[in-house]
Amino acid sequence: MTSPQTKTAAPYRPRRAALNWVDYLVMAATALVFVGVLALNGSYAARAQGASSIIPASELPAQDAQIDDRAGMIKARIGLALTGR
Repeated sequence: MTSPQTKTAAPYRPRRAALNWVDYLVMAATALVFVGVLALNGSYAARAQGASSIIPASELPAQDAQIDDRAGMIKARIGLALTGR
């Protein structure tokens, strides 16, 4: 008896490098942007840590609602916008 011939799958081997120069260029640009963001964020964080930049709530200006004084004007502008005049 003869055994049947079995075919084995050949492993895939790319004919050229998996990464080309454009891929390396994109990776380098990404790394530079990341380092730049970290550098800028560090300088902003260092300035923000100073106690002089924090304004306590007692020093904030009071905010008054002025909508009651101009309620008629707001209604008039809405009416003009709806009518197209």
